[in-house]
Amino acid sequence: MATECVTTANSITEVLLAGDAVLNLTQQPLNTMPGTLFVSLQQNSVTLAHRASSFRWSPSLVQELTKLISDVVTRLVIVSEEECGDAEILSRELIAQRIPYLHCTLVNPCDADHYMDEQDAEAVSERLRQLGYL
Repeated sequence: MATECVTTANSITEVLLAGDAVLNLTQQPLNTMPGTLFVSLQQNSVTLAHRASSFRWSPSLVQELTKLISDVVTRLVIVSEEECGDAEILSRELIAQRIPYLHCTLVNPCDADHYMDEQDAEAVSERLRQLGYL
């Protein structure tokens, strides 16, 4: 009923299935296909929209979320950043309400330019030479 994964904003499409509605707790734009359903909040009411949106979670909205599960929406996909307290609370509420969901934690892809600078590369090369590998 509940699943967790780690992904990036650019590859979120790879985890979405037919019948999913995305509940985006981040401010990041997500790379999704046209027609993807997003959970949005309009006038204190939870609705579904075909346009990307961010969602601000409030515990009073849990009953609204139960109304979203239907023939069209069979699972909620929570998208959050690491260490998001709202996502943890929301996950517990969804489990209590027996709502199927997937929790995706966004991570930033490692930028190779920031992984090892020129000085680090020289030190590694020198050590490899000392060991006879270069």
